Amino acid sequence: MRDPRFWWRAESMAGSLLHPIGLIYGLAAGARIGRPGQRVGVPVICVGNLTLGGAGKTPTALYVARGLAACGAQPVFLTRGYGGALAGPVRVDPTHHDARAVGDEPLLLARAAPTIVARDRVAGAVAACAAGADV
Repeated sequence: MRDPRFWWRAESMAGSLLHPIGLIYGLAAGARIGRPGQRVGVPVICVGNLTLGGAGKTPTALYVARGLAACGAQPVFLTRGYGGALAGPVRVDPTHHDARAVGDEPLLLARAAPTIVARDRVAGAVAACAAGADV
C-alpha cells in the first residue's frame, strides 16, 4: 500500500491544513514525553495506542491479565473510563456501577480482574496497588 500522491504536492490543501495541527500535536507529545515518570511500586504494562476503537486493546489486556494470573500474579486493570461520568479513582463493581458511571469497557474488564477507573493515572495506580495489584 502506498501513500496518495496528493500528500506530497506543494499545493496540497490537506497538507497545508494538517501541518499546523501536526506541529501542535508534536509539541504537546514532546512536552509530555519529556516529563519524568513516577514510580508506583509495581510493574506497569500499558496496552494502548492512538486508535480509538476496534484495535483490539481490550481483548489484548484481558489476554495479558489471564496470563499473568496463571503465573500467580495479581493484575489490576487501570482505565480512564471513557464514556463514564466518574473521574475516580474508583474500584469498579459491576453489581453497583453501570456504563453511565464508569464506561462499558471497565465493566467488561472488572469481570476478569479488579478494575480501577481514574482519569488521573498516578492516583489510579496508587488505588490499584491498594486493591492488591502486583502488576
